[in-house]
Amino acid sequence: MTPPHSMRISASRRPRRARLGASLVAALSLVLSLGPVTRASAATPTAFSSESAHQIMATSLANALTLASCTSSTATKISGQAYSSVTNSALTTGQQTLVIGDAWTVVRVVNQVVYIKENLTAMQEQFGVSDPPAVNRWIAIPRTNSNFVRFNTYILLPSMLSEVTPAGALKTTAITTVDHVRVVGVTGKPNIHLGLASGTETVYVSLAAPHVPVEMVASDIVQGQRETFVITYSKWGTNFHITKPGPILPISSTKLPS
Repeated sequence: MTPPHSMRISASRRPRRARLGASLVAALSLVLSLGPVTRASAATPTAFSSESAHQIMATSLANALTLASCTSSTATKISGQAYSSVTNSALTTGQQTLVIGDAWTVVRVVNQVVYIKENLTAMQEQFGVSDPPAVNRWIAIPRTNSNFVRFNTYILLPSMLSEVTPAGALKTTAITTVDHVRVVGVTGKPNIHLGLASGTETVYVSLAAPHVPVEMVASDIVQGQRETFVITYSKWGTNFHITKPGPILPISSTKLPS
């Protein structure tokens, strides 16, 4: 079972107004791809749970984008290896802390620049080489660098939400409770961005307004054994105050490949 992009250690100068515009365009495209959105966020829990699976997902993603920020987190084992990640995502900034075995990486995105800080194990695994003076230091990766895309993916909120919706034919579950929250589930095949070859995925959406994702559960069979991972979503609408770190070491000043 391949870990989802948001859990991989190798996750993968326009004006400010242009940057914000690009984020909003991406967000709008994400919602429009799921079909029209009604005023379901004002519906009673019973009325909301009776809507179609596609409408529930469309409404939840629209509300998620309106709230503009979220924390997603997971802690699991895949193929016997421990994975954990915590990502604070906003529309134009974000930060992810990822631990895989003995390797750890922190990725921060601010003003379309990626900043990473990691230990020696993570550096060797991600770049194939190590640069001891750059270990445990903030390294700046600009958009022009070939490493930018793989570190920037699934950190900002619109990108993170793109891996939430299940694929294929969708159906709803019975109303249940997740972490003391009443939810309805939307079930289908794993989202293509999760990196799972097969299996199932269920996203649980809160019955109470604003109807946002609460938890995702994805499962697959690997070598005859069922492996499951869970991603939780919380702190909707929080101002994370994610800023440029310092001091900074440009990646061009390191021995890491560009």
